[in-house]
Amino acid sequence: MPSFELLDEKVFGRLVKQVGSERRMSTYLVTGPEPERKKALALAFAKALNCSEGVRDLSCSCGVCRRIEAGTHPDVRWYGRDEETNSIKISEIRDFKNWLHLKAFEGKVKVFIFNEAERLGPEAQNALLKSIEEPPPGNVILFLLPHAQLLFDTISSRAVEIRVPACSTERIRELLVREGVLIEQAECLARMSQGHLTRARKAASEGWFRKKNEWLEDLVNRPGAFFESFEPASREAMGSLLDFLIEWLRDLLVFSASGEAGQVIHIDRLELIQSMTARCDFQSLLELFDHMNQLRRSIDDYANRKLVLTQVGMCWERSFRS
Repeated sequence: MPSFELLDEKVFGRLVKQVGSERRMSTYLVTGPEPERKKALALAFAKALNCSEGVRDLSCSCGVCRRIEAGTHPDVRWYGRDEETNSIKISEIRDFKNWLHLKAFEGKVKVFIFNEAERLGPEAQNALLKSIEEPPPGNVILFLLPHAQLLFDTISSRAVEIRVPACSTERIRELLVREGVLIEQAECLARMSQGHLTRARKAASEGWFRKKNEWLEDLVNRPGAFFESFEPASREAMGSLLDFLIEWLRDLLVFSASGEAGQVIHIDRLELIQSMTARCDFQSLLELFDHMNQLRRSIDDYANRKLVLTQVGMCWERSFRS
């Protein structure tokens, strides 16, 4: 279950005002970039709707609230919990439709939460449409997804959108440090994540901080050998390389334009950023940045990997030739 530490209290406060109100809708789109924040909001709303003591904040520890938090309450049902699959199965839609027309077992409101609802395929969305058009009273349906446009208009037009902002860099850094990540690493990973705590945690668990610094050392000191090492790489690995180079060039451009480190992602390599921006002017950096983005798109378009890698290496060495 998600942690309430990630809950956006302002958004929750606005949403909870609808509990018991005639203005309460039956269907909501909970949108935003951070999955854990959306799940925390959905869980908190389910508690507020069903709390046996009528408490509408997170302080209640009644049996109903505890079971909702534990994921064992029969009237709060999650779909799409398997985040590794590419779609939410049609069997889950059938289960939802069966439960939708039953009376609540013991709660006040049945709550149905579709996690990562962007994984609902066309068949699943069409199967949901009738239920969304005329849901029985006493039900709340929550679709958690990055953008409302990822669902059919016929569904999104029948729902109220609740936007959940990304986590702040400071908050992500604080949580990573609390989880045992070194401060220097946490600062860099928090900046790199762009408000996605899930992305920062994944990068920390995969040792990305160490790996990216190894890449930078090779990129500066042995660029030819560095690029050659990616010749047998998969298309996915090539995409990751180009994503990193684009991110690094973005730092160089930001620092070259402002001379300040406030918006730099790789803050731990500030001296290297200063050195490289001294060797390459802003316009040349911008041209290289644009070229890397073009090459990144060509990888997605299934261009020849070896040819792309050759172009990447040639452009990079030409720009930073001593």
